Amino acid sequence: MTDNVRRLCEISGLDEVSFHMSGTEAVMQAVRLARYHTRRSHLVRFAGAYHGWWGDVQPGVGNPIAPNATYTLADMSERTLHVLRTRRDIACVLVNPLQALHPNANAPGDSALVDSSRSGHFDREAYGKWLKALRKVCDERGIVLIFDEVFVGFRIAPGGAQQYFDVRADMVTYGKSLAGGLPVGVVCGRKELMRRFRDDRPADICFARGTFNSHPYVMTAMDEFLSRLASPNFRAVYDGLDETWNGRAKQLNDRLAGADVPVRLANLSSIWMVHYTEPSRYNWMLQYIFAPKASH
Repeated sequence: MTDNVRRLCEISGLDEVSFHMSGTEAVMQAVRLARYHTRRSHLVRFAGAYHGWWGDVQPGVGNPIAPNATYTLADMSERTLHVLRTRRDIACVLVNPLQALHPNANAPGDSALVDSSRSGHFDREAYGKWLKALRKVCDERGIVLIFDEVFVGFRIAPGGAQQYFDVRADMVTYGKSLAGGLPVGVVCGRKELMRRFRDDRPADICFARGTFNSHPYVMTAMDEFLSRLASPNFRAVYDGLDETWNGRAKQLNDRLAGADVPVRLANLSSIWMVHYTEPSRYNWMLQYIFAPKASH
């Protein structure tokens, strides 16, 4: 476990690590610590972003009680920056880097297939610029910037979204990609944010525990993954990664357009999303769309 902690600190560029049982729990703990240290109540999430199933980050369908200490703001918006600059009750901002593929929209789901409403477009420069502006405002206002990389994991860079967009977060959360799919959550953070107690008030603690935190079986799988991630041969996978996957997406989109098929792909590096150029009751069934049309 010690080796895992050391390598996670190196990867994240942050000081300390805590282990949890899932990505959702990791995000919950990061937010709890941000609230504890800032002594502020509210978190900010962006429209459409997913941060687990717990109540404070899941407004709307699926949550029987609306969150009362959460602001859902627009991604890539000057108005959002204005809110962050002027409110005094914001403890932290949650960023899911996957939203760069579809800002202010829910992640693709089957429910959006029939009406063809889902779409995606990734602009690395624009989203990176947005994150830098967000970082600046958080610094000015003492707001904790949290990158939730539970979903994206290490697909875009060995150092995750921080390295990919060249923006440093105060805390980063990871999930089961660290352990080959086994249940785990990780919080990496600055030392002053990871403390769960106050020296001057011994009874004032930020409680967290879990039955299977740091489970030996999971820690062993994590050690294997992190060892591979550190190896030069494995790191070579990231060389020209964007160019490779952007080229593949373009090649396939060109072929789809040439065949007059109403299907297109959008991608954030190796993360792909299928969307449709016209409504159809058969959009959920790709084999129907690609099947040769019968002659009459």
